[in-house]
Amino acid sequence: MPMRRALLLALALPGPACGAPTPIPEASPQASPDDLADTLARLARTPEGDARRPLMQQVRRAPATLALPALRAGLADPDPTMRAAAALATGRRRDGNALAGELIALATGDAIPAVRAAACRGLGQLGHPEAFLPLQQNLSHETAEVRLAALRALARIDAARASALPELGRLQLDPDARVAGAATRVSRHVALQ
Repeated sequence: MPMRRALLLALALPGPACGAPTPIPEASPQASPDDLADTLARLARTPEGDARRPLMQQVRRAPATLALPALRAGLADPDPTMRAAAALATGRRRDGNALAGELIALATGDAIPAVRAAACRGLGQLGHPEAFLPLQQNLSHETAEVRLAALRALARIDAARASALPELGRLQLDPDARVAGAATRVSRHVALQ
């Protein structure tokens, strides 16, 4: 009976509608490392789409003194969804290049394809030039999502250099239509999304 009463009370109190996203507070200089770690954890649990936007903005706006240590911890987390979320969030920060070494390590060495792809995307968003050579090895990865993310990242980092990659001919014949199409666009210097 107490459980039923609590449920009725929760339904009667004003708050977000059932299924509606809970408002996310803005990052502030007073934000704590725990707040940012919680935001990264929510980001890892939230499927891609519009619901992620406010979480990414909160991580992007957090001061570097809080964000970089939280992102570094996220990149090293044992949970692959947390590593992937941290990689994407790192790519969205102007100071994310400070963590480029960790991103390159994930992009080239993580056993989980989704983490590798997220790290490739993060490096592409940063436009980190030192990532170009290491990312090339992912053009031969067995997972199409990793090949696609690496190709897009390489094109964002240096479009002219990417259009001259010897792997493009093979990638244009890739069994995954997304990879083949992206390789064709890169070879023609067409901007990739």
